[in-house]
Amino acid sequence: MAVELLQDDMDFTPKCHAALNEIFSRYDLDKDGALNSAELAAFATFTNGAPFSDADLADIRENLECTEAGDLLREGFIQLYNLQTNAGDEEETWKDLKKHGYDDNLDLVEK
Repeated sequence: MAVELLQDDMDFTPKCHAALNEIFSRYDLDKDGALNSAELAAFATFTNGAPFSDADLADIRENLECTEAGDLLREGFIQLYNLQTNAGDEEETWKDLKKHGYDDNLDLVEK
């Protein structure tokens, strides 16, 4: 049985938050605290097999924490997963975590 991703207040558990932060850091190649278009495309391609569509990118930039230039901030990345998980798609969040090498205990087993 997998560990919980969310706490009672619908926020991520510390272990899940740490895993998402680690994944974000993998793609933030220039270490500026935000995913630019190329970094976001690399994340989406690895995770989902294709970059985000223009409509998805517009939605991300309009609804999540981004820089003025439209780069997705770490907080926005966490928001993205929080929205997905709280919207009833916890299975998709688990799929992404496992794709990035995390097991059912949210331990990084392969990078």
